[in-house]
Amino acid sequence: MLEFINVSHSFDNSIILRNFSMKLIKGEVVSLLGPSGCGKTTLLRLASGIEKIQNGEIKLNNEIVSSSKVHVKPEKRRVGYVFQDSALFPHLTILENIFFGLSKSKIVEQTNKVKTLMDEIDISNLKDFFPHQLSGGQQQQVSLVRSIASNPQLILLDEPYSNLDSRLREKIRDQMLHILREYNISALLVTHDPEEAMFMSDKIGVLNNGFVEQFGSPIDLYLRPKTAFVAEFFGEINIFEGFVENGSVQTILGSFNCSKNLNNSKVKIVIRNEAIKLYSEDKKMQKNPNKDNLIISPNIGTVMETRLLAGSSLIHLSMNVNEMNFHLHARIPGLNFYKVNEKVKVITDVKQIFVFKQ
Repeated sequence: MLEFINVSHSFDNSIILRNFSMKLIKGEVVSLLGPSGCGKTTLLRLASGIEKIQNGEIKLNNEIVSSSKVHVKPEKRRVGYVFQDSALFPHLTILENIFFGLSKSKIVEQTNKVKTLMDEIDISNLKDFFPHQLSGGQQQQVSLVRSIASNPQLILLDEPYSNLDSRLREKIRDQMLHILREYNISALLVTHDPEEAMFMSDKIGVLNNGFVEQFGSPIDLYLRPKTAFVAEFFGEINIFEGFVENGSVQTILGSFNCSKNLNNSKVKIVIRNEAIKLYSEDKKMQKNPNKDNLIISPNIGTVMETRLLAGSSLIHLSMNVNEMNFHLHARIPGLNFYKVNEKVKVITDVKQIFVFKQ
């Protein structure tokens, strides 16, 4: 449906994209995730036709729309664009904004669809208002309806929720996902928020310095990260360094098995906060059916701080090993009952431990 083929791009002698290739199929929602300056928004601008390509090709429905020899104008691509700031015309009403740029025949053709969309997201009563009379969330809802009114084959979303508070962001991204599914519209979303990417996407591309570090389903990227960069992007982590000998690496949390390919190598060990389980030192551990996936640390931890974060608790731990102090975090579901300075046993779920060669 949308395909980037060996796309390279630079600004002022600074390389933004390096032989970038990726394919989005009909009906998919794909997110581009990465730090600022990694090329995410540049890819949207190239896909929309706002910016001309320097090297490589972009195809829409197997037709070349951008290359060194071809540049199809943005208005000819049937691509909708939802900007970060909604980009509504301040002098037009909401309904005029939605239908702006459409021919009379198109307006007649899309009227019922627009009315249905506005009813679905509860903004029909705002049709005669002006943008300055709406909240930021309502403006983004209007921007979404406007992008769909032209009957696009693809919608590009450039961090559309970044200016919204967390509760409103959750509501609007949920509405947006349902609408994309209902009308079977493909979408390419740019975000720096891993949780948002996992919620919205069928597939995620993690970008770093113009390269794709990994492209796959949210589950693949979370459970099977190919690089430390990808592992670090999805959730809070603890990082240790070690050396692999005889297929295992020693850490303060215990000994972990590694790939034989890592033998005699320095490695970075990434452990998710939620991989760490805690038991009071004086409490007997219950038999766990998944005990083969758990490793008990030979060292005792000390609780330094506890913080309730929505539906989970963040525990700051200290471990003193060989006269060295280590600080690590554990995230456990629900309320915690650990006290500051309490001694705890530390157990790690090996399914959420990732070892990478340095």
